Amino acid sequence: MMRAGVVLLGADGLAAIERVRAGRTYHVLPGGQVEDGESPAEAARREAFEELGLLMKIRNAVAVVHFGDSTQHYFTAEVIGGEFGTGDGPEYRSPADSERGTYRPVWLPLPDLAVRDLRPRAIAAALHGAPDPWWLLDGWAETPVVIDETV
Repeated sequence: MMRAGVVLLGADGLAAIERVRAGRTYHVLPGGQVEDGESPAEAARREAFEELGLLMKIRNAVAVVHFGDSTQHYFTAEVIGGEFGTGDGPEYRSPADSERGTYRPVWLPLPDLAVRDLRPRAIAAALHGAPDPWWLLDGWAETPVVIDETV
């Protein structure tokens, strides 16, 4: 399965989706499955709009994460329109007590990344530990990082 998402840094931190599922709260980077006929970059742009309500111009590939049977492509992006928090993707229609749980777009302040369960964990750790996360992502754009995460 192929997935795609965005690593979006802003004045308020890192854009993430807060998930509450089976009594656990964790965060994921905005993104989802690449649909038939779509490139990973196109999927990242579509998913960012569905989940965040933001229109994006996809910039650079920064990471490829292998997780189980999934390959996830992450891109930096520039916001060109929309309003954060107005996404209306199908995941937002799942009831709180459903197996899928809840979804909510949030900004995570970068210092909080050390204490939040943000996935992919390797991207969260790198961003938290970087003296300048924007510089780190620029470096990754030169040579996207490849991460193998355990299930």
